[in-house]
Amino acid sequence: MEISQLYYLIKIVESDYNLSLAAKNIHISQPALSQFISTFEKDNEVELFNRKNGRLQNMTEAGKNIYDYAIKILELYEEMGDVIRIESEKQKGATRIGLPSMILETYFADYFPKIQIKHPDAHLSIIEAGSHELRKKLMTNEIDIAILIEPTNLEEDTYEQHIIEIDEIVAFIRKDHPLSQKEILYWKDLNKFPLATFHKKYMTNQLITDKLKLNQLETQIVFTSDSWGYLIGASYETDIVSILPRPIEQYLTKEHCVRHFKDYIPFNFSICRPVKDKYKHFENYIYQDIIKTFYRPLN
Repeated sequence: MEISQLYYLIKIVESDYNLSLAAKNIHISQPALSQFISTFEKDNEVELFNRKNGRLQNMTEAGKNIYDYAIKILELYEEMGDVIRIESEKQKGATRIGLPSMILETYFADYFPKIQIKHPDAHLSIIEAGSHELRKKLMTNEIDIAILIEPTNLEEDTYEQHIIEIDEIVAFIRKDHPLSQKEILYWKDLNKFPLATFHKKYMTNQLITDKLKLNQLETQIVFTSDSWGYLIGASYETDIVSILPRPIEQYLTKEHCVRHFKDYIPFNFSICRPVKDKYKHFENYIYQDIIKTFYRPLN
């Protein structure tokens, strides 16, 4: 079995067995995804899914076991890729910058290509991960610079930190959602609605979970994913409320709307690096340039 096939299997489960949604999220056709399932089950003489009227309902016991292994193998595969990349960048003397994928897509999509074109001889490596993982990589010298969602939980006398963006977390809902009639939401308004947000390994999940507990809500986060596209897509035809950082708003379709919270969760992020006596020339240049380009001081 190829790594890509493990990825397909995981995405089918994450999409609640909706092959159309899964195919859209992994950018292949639905017939191709259906063929993958049929071929796998036939070649390995095992059924992965229970079906009703030809539609996938849930996983068989065998499917659950295979799915659990797929999760573990994919995590190990990604870890191996990180190790290979880190060792390669060490040998090349590259400046390693870590930041969450969502921040890379919404804020830095144009910035890094322009820097690389302007400095073609410089070695720049971009590492994408959640803030929790990036903090660990910064502390173990696996990356030189990290862009972390606040709070960074780094010692101020050990790490230089500058807030470079100030924003908020909002609710994404379909346009005919019951909550769409409200201009501003209170957290209690979410009671009894299913919530979706980033996986618990991300800081956003922790911030939202803490806010829900603070407001003593019965509502629970029932859908999580690494992909903001999937989380937005999950609310197309349901009452799911996707709670995500506001910058994702620029990618919305006409089927969705955004609602802000009265007592909103700040979505601020900082650029961080260890305090040193001396920095590599390009490392120091790009750190200062990011501050110059994005710096947003708190009032």
